[in-house]
Amino acid sequence: MTVAGVRAVGVSLLACAARPALALGVLAAAGLALRPLGAAARAGQERLQPAPGWGCAQEAQGQGITLGMLGGFRSLAADLLWLRANACWEGCDIAGTRSALALVAAVDPRPVDFWINGARMIGYDMPVWRIDALGGDEAVPAVVRRRYAEEQALAAIAHLERAFASHPGDPLIEIEIANLQLQRLGDVAAAAEHYRRAAVQPTAPFYAARIHAELLRRLGREREALRYLVALHPGLPPRNPYAMADTVLERIRELEVSLRLAPADRYRPREE
Repeated sequence: MTVAGVRAVGVSLLACAARPALALGVLAAAGLALRPLGAAARAGQERLQPAPGWGCAQEAQGQGITLGMLGGFRSLAADLLWLRANACWEGCDIAGTRSALALVAAVDPRPVDFWINGARMIGYDMPVWRIDALGGDEAVPAVVRRRYAEEQALAAIAHLERAFASHPGDPLIEIEIANLQLQRLGDVAAAAEHYRRAAVQPTAPFYAARIHAELLRRLGREREALRYLVALHPGLPPRNPYAMADTVLERIRELEVSLRLAPADRYRPREE
């Protein structure tokens, strides 16, 4: 296929994005048409993995579409569908946004950012759209606004939990769930647990452990928070500004004062 032909396929994909099922059909056709370009074209698409076997993929296959036909163009397909999701998001289209997000995840579940940003659309933006559709905050009772917030938060968490099939234990996904639990559902205990799960992962940001301890303190579990921080502090690199070892030590001291520990029972860092 010529460069002009490839461009024509791209235009067709964008035009068809308004109809997700048809878009997948065109993407599948593109995968077949471009497959003869051979191994050289596929070499740059080494991020392949099997498609997830959940509902959206099954729905697509039920329409006669096999995601495997996309070959090395699944990333391209997901990118185009993500553009469709953003277009629906800009239009405050709940059904269209959810449909596009589901298709993105079915076509290529590997980009963590797609999962996280999709969850934010579901959990933070969609409650606002639902309220606005009924006339805004002044027209909608507080109990209804709260119900919408909870329903969308739970939907966003469910969306993120599906991501664990492709990203088991991913700390950023755990943190996103924790934030939804904390900010939208007010469940401090659940948020603390998800921050703990994030913190034990080798790629976790340093702040996950600090927030876990702070949430323990908010729950009144000060001794548990102190034990956690005392175990954490020796492993923090002192010259890494993100580790904030001095801040962790300050929090340890605050907890020791709050718990009225005797001087002999207080934590002693190696350098002291």
